[in-house]
Amino acid sequence: MPAAAWAADPAAPAAVPAAAPAPADAPAPDATAQGGAPEIVVTGFRQSLQSAIRIKQKSAEVVDAINAQDIAAFPDANLADSLQRIPGISIERDGGEGRNITVRGLGGDFSRTRFNGLEAIAATTGSTLGSGINKGRSFDYSVFASELFNSIVVHKTQSAEVDEGSLGATVDLQTGRPFDHPGFQAAISGQGAYYPMGKSAAPRLAGLISKTFFDDRFGVLISAAYSKRRVQEDAYSDTSLADFSDLNNGFCPVVPGSMVTPVNPLIGTAPHASQCIAAPGEFPGSTPDAYNKLNQPNIFVPRLPGYGRFIDREERLGVTASFQARPTDHTLITVDLAYSRYHQNQNDLATNPISLNRGNGTANANSTLTAAQLAGRPNMKVRDFEANDAGEMVYGVFDDTDFSVTNSKNKSTTQFYQWNINATQDVGSRGKLKLLYGQSASLFNNPYSRLVTFSRFDGDNFVYDARNSPHTPYLNYGFDATDPNNWAFQPGYDSIREYKARVNNRFRDLKADFEYQLSDALTAKAGITYKRFSFVSKREQRIVDNTTIPQLPAGTSIADISSRVSIDDIGLPSGSTSSFIVPNIDKIMDMFGVDCGCVNQYGDWRLGSLGTGAQGDNRSVIERDLSPYAQLDFKFDLPYGMVLRGNGGLRYAHTNQHSTGYVGNGVLTKARRNYDDFLPAGNLALDITPKLTARFAVAKVMSRPSLSYLTPGGSISTSQVPYSATVGNPNLDPYRATNIDAAVEWYFQTGAMLSAAYFHKKVSNFVQQVTQTTTYSAAGLPVSLLPASGDPNGTTNITSYENTKGGNIDGFELAWQQPFTFLPGFLKHFGGIVNYTHIHSKISYILTTNASGPTLIAPLINVSPNSANATLYYEDAKFSARVSLAYRDQYLRIVPVRAGLADTAGAFSSTNVDASMSYKLTDKLTLSVDALNLTNQPTSYWDGEDRQDQQVYSKTGQQFFFGARYKF
Repeated sequence: MPAAAWAADPAAPAAVPAAAPAPADAPAPDATAQGGAPEIVVTGFRQSLQSAIRIKQKSAEVVDAINAQDIAAFPDANLADSLQRIPGISIERDGGEGRNITVRGLGGDFSRTRFNGLEAIAATTGSTLGSGINKGRSFDYSVFASELFNSIVVHKTQSAEVDEGSLGATVDLQTGRPFDHPGFQAAISGQGAYYPMGKSAAPRLAGLISKTFFDDRFGVLISAAYSKRRVQEDAYSDTSLADFSDLNNGFCPVVPGSMVTPVNPLIGTAPHASQCIAAPGEFPGSTPDAYNKLNQPNIFVPRLPGYGRFIDREERLGVTASFQARPTDHTLITVDLAYSRYHQNQNDLATNPISLNRGNGTANANSTLTAAQLAGRPNMKVRDFEANDAGEMVYGVFDDTDFSVTNSKNKSTTQFYQWNINATQDVGSRGKLKLLYGQSASLFNNPYSRLVTFSRFDGDNFVYDARNSPHTPYLNYGFDATDPNNWAFQPGYDSIREYKARVNNRFRDLKADFEYQLSDALTAKAGITYKRFSFVSKREQRIVDNTTIPQLPAGTSIADISSRVSIDDIGLPSGSTSSFIVPNIDKIMDMFGVDCGCVNQYGDWRLGSLGTGAQGDNRSVIERDLSPYAQLDFKFDLPYGMVLRGNGGLRYAHTNQHSTGYVGNGVLTKARRNYDDFLPAGNLALDITPKLTARFAVAKVMSRPSLSYLTPGGSISTSQVPYSATVGNPNLDPYRATNIDAAVEWYFQTGAMLSAAYFHKKVSNFVQQVTQTTTYSAAGLPVSLLPASGDPNGTTNITSYENTKGGNIDGFELAWQQPFTFLPGFLKHFGGIVNYTHIHSKISYILTTNASGPTLIAPLINVSPNSANATLYYEDAKFSARVSLAYRDQYLRIVPVRAGLADTAGAFSSTNVDASMSYKLTDKLTLSVDALNLTNQPTSYWDGEDRQDQQVYSKTGQQFFFGARYKF
């Protein structure tokens, strides 16, 4: 995995060969821009930096670029890892690699990714601690191997000719083409990857072959990449977030069965009887002193603290092909093909004190236990308690606690297809016509998902202690969790969950662009784009309640169908219950014949959609977008040798949306929506000198809401209390904003740059996810979708989507890049790249589903106020090495954390360090060593701005790659 080439530099003589050529419409570099510097031929990493910096310098818009060092030799193993080196871009890692990007404070749904000129969406699933199934508009950069790409160009400002749909940036991914490197070209590379956490090794292979024929008038390029890896992520997590102590009907009071009134108005005000079984001894209920400390307003308790291990076995295959023909000197025809298959086989192994997250019990026909015995938090007795000054529980001792161990197995495959044909025809000596038609599809198939639980009821002396280790709290269950005799498989309480899901995204794109050179200074452009996008989500689950499970067969014990797990790589406190058993899913599926999808002697294992909680995930959106534009490009010579260049134009965007979804007990609902946007845009670049450029840009921009928001129906989960439901909103308006940008760039040396940029985004329309806590019946949800053991008065979280008024995003970027050629001796082979981004954002968030209700002014989610990247590199004719650091401040992830509460959840700051070395044994053979995440940076999320309860603390460990590359 050669290291990276991230662009933020101009300045390279025209004679410098580019690792990846600038886009066809980018002007050739002007030798005078280098002040008449002598020709210097460079290769490798410096070459890629120089070619990328030329793209930035010559563009009329604010852009950054990343170019391959050579054919089939892109910088990082993952595209997102490369993109984070660009000023203003941050990534969030999941399972040890970058998947989505945030550009200048705006996440993946606010930025468009174009794959060989076509807008692209890729749906995958991530770890249970990170991303779920991507049902939005973002592109998952983990789908493709980086070796398949030739260049990435990030457009940070908008022009009329660039397709609408982005508030943040438009990212152009370009695979290799034969005319990039005429003649015969071929390269192969192989790497062995080693992952210390989990002690696994895996291969990574890539190759490319390209040939041009008939005096370079026809060419063919084919490339492929294959990799496998096994990711292990060990974690402490409280993914359900902490909440008020009186949630789920509160803890057992001092007198069991006595009436209890909630102490937090957001929970309720009506008294209720406690569902608590009296314990023997001096205190049949909670200990008075401890209960009185806990049962106070604004005291928060973790809802689902526990330890876990996530294992993801990944297999990635990518293939690209490109055919180019130049039948005449005035005609260029390009056909691009791409295919990717990304297979994941996942296990999530976890344990937690489940009763903290459960309320009153409900007797059911599947269980011999009473309602009180099935109760969760209401039957827990508090024996000792301590909260910090912010009201977060940091220590507690509880009796009658129920525990759970879980094993889930998930298999999924994402296949991505794309083909397009691109024709460019000169029209006379001044005109040029470009036609593009293409189709793409991202097909996510999750045919197998199983989950099984074991339980332990009414354990005493459960200890939670975060006083000395807040990131990894001490959890001691008070019994040996590795002893199978301490666990049960309880019908009516434990679960066998089955479901399967599909998410299909399909694009059709037709574009026509015409430009005409009116004069040496003016070029008129006009064009039109038609896009048809379809999104289909399908899901099936068990048609009976997940807790409808059989008794274990005679002669079968928990020991026969379990295995042991030890969480030992995240520094848990000594004495923690870090070793435990989990169900063996494969044995249990075989024993009960679960995978038959039938009714057998053990139960009903059929799957269905309508009339189950899965029906809301069966939805679709068809979107048709039509957007013509007109633009004028200009370039004027000014006095004192200055040059003013840029563009101005207007794009009109018409959006037509047709969505479907289910409500109630399987009633199909349809909705239609149209809206229009007029989007003016202008970019100015003033070349004050050949080395100094000032920029200014302004544009109105829009981004359409996430597809998962637009269903007229809703999805419901009733597997356990608290229940949850997500209700769509097909009438959402798009995000809208006005962007203003200014920048100064100084190209003071060949391959060097110093720049400063300011950006302002006035977001006038925003889309917010809002969650309201109520009861199932009060929410008006169909009682028919509740399981037999369901409680209509059970706590239910309702999530919906509303338009809000938005806010402002302001920020600046500083970037410096320079090869140290001015230094003597071997020091001249060093170079450095540093950038820093500061973002200040203020968004108005509503706290309830009432848009005119209370609001909270807070930063935009996923935005780090400060982020920085630095790379120190060395490169001579044989040896190349570099070390890179990426830092981002803590940032918000959820606003608000619960309905009506002006509080947030977020992520702690992170620092990732990567390194790479290569040595050229011959002109054709290069050996390499790469290391990622050298500091074993954890993923660390918090809950509550002042409370800072640990929501997730996980590690995936370092990654090492040893490889060789041969160029023919």
